[in-house]
Amino acid sequence: MKKDLKNYLLLALFVVCLGNIFAQENETIPPKDSVFPKISYDWISYQMKVSIDKKEEQLAFQCFLVNRIDSAIYLNLNRSGIELARVVLTPDSVKFVNKLEHTYYVGSYLFLEKMFGFPLDFFMVQSLLNGVDFKDFDDGFTRVEEDGKLFYVAPQRSNSKKTLSLMQSIEIGEGGVIVDNDITDLRSMRDVDFSYKNYSDFGEFHFFTKFEVEMEMDEVEMEVEMKNIKFNQSGPVAIRIPENFSEIEIRK
Repeated sequence: MKKDLKNYLLLALFVVCLGNIFAQENETIPPKDSVFPKISYDWISYQMKVSIDKKEEQLAFQCFLVNRIDSAIYLNLNRSGIELARVVLTPDSVKFVNKLEHTYYVGSYLFLEKMFGFPLDFFMVQSLLNGVDFKDFDDGFTRVEEDGKLFYVAPQRSNSKKTLSLMQSIEIGEGGVIVDNDITDLRSMRDVDFSYKNYSDFGEFHFFTKFEVEMEMDEVEMEVEMKNIKFNQSGPVAIRIPENFSEIEIRK
């Protein structure tokens, strides 16, 4: 099914590039704010058990996350009680402290692009971690129903604040939640697929307790199980860089 949708989107993109009108029998939807779920809380935190398979190499660790919405994302990575790293993302910068190698980075999101091979900004990361659609991207979705599933697909979406175009397919599940978000960077054709599973009620909020990430080009699969999900409780959003740590330099 995903392969069929990807072929559909590539064909639609080809039509757009030729300057023709992208039109199908499917229904063009109203603006995304009236269709997709939105973040309705000011803070969220949770613990994650992370398993990564990369080209037959396996990695496992735990991570504590705090997200002050639209302001900061704090991550503390550890394994078997040993702290590995801390990360703070803000809309303007990335701060990373590697506790094992005694190194640090403070700078732009080029750091994440070099690490993951995919252009990301704060609001894209926040959206992916909260199971919502991206901020600052235009609309242009088309509604597609196939095999009893509901998809909103777009062959080309542009970011209004930076040079970035995505091909995207979003699957909507029961209750209007996003259960799959398949994203392709049209510059590099790198693909990232987020699948959200096991939605549960937490008081007034409905949230997933597991998500999976697949980067087919890099042969990377990641599975994340979540617990202790809390809403509107503040937490740490800053880290200190030890004086004896060495700076990491990132070249374009």
